[in-house]
Amino acid sequence: METRSQSGIQGDRDARPAVPASRWVLFWALALGGAAFDLTTKAVIFDWVGPPGSPAASVVGEVVELRTSYNTGALWGIGGELSFSSLMFAALSIVAAVFIVYWLFVLGHASDRWQTIALGLIMAGAIGNCYDRLRFGHVRDFVHVHVDSIGFDFPIFNFADNMLVIGAIGLMLLAMRPEPKPPETSPES
Repeated sequence: METRSQSGIQGDRDARPAVPASRWVLFWALALGGAAFDLTTKAVIFDWVGPPGSPAASVVGEVVELRTSYNTGALWGIGGELSFSSLMFAALSIVAAVFIVYWLFVLGHASDRWQTIALGLIMAGAIGNCYDRLRFGHVRDFVHVHVDSIGFDFPIFNFADNMLVIGAIGLMLLAMRPEPKPPETSPES
């Protein structure tokens, strides 16, 4: 009868890179700090500007303004017309969060600092928007960028959205990163 270590399962686990404690700290500092920043800015802006429909507050001329909005969908309102969209996107956020922690810390991918940073930002955005969906039934958005003279009107967003997008771009850049070349060995004489 074969034991776990004889079958190679234990060997596979031992081959995973060790995750230094500093990666746990980095990941959770980004995830929880980013989520706290997102939720704090939402609360402050919604208290200051008021509910959706209130007059916007200009930040950079008429290009960037604080305009409150409720979003029941995903990024840019995608899927918001579904009656169950908030619960569905909250459930997807929770599944993604569990997968991220498993991938980083059980499978050992947190040994890469940049991957830890990218996924920490994604986790921060997921936590911030998931909290909104579970607490309010929608996500609170408030940053509006538009240039009326050229017809540019970007969908209203929040800092959780920024963290999700920056983290996703980071993962794409990491995926395009070339594999390190093994060290060359000198020919034996």
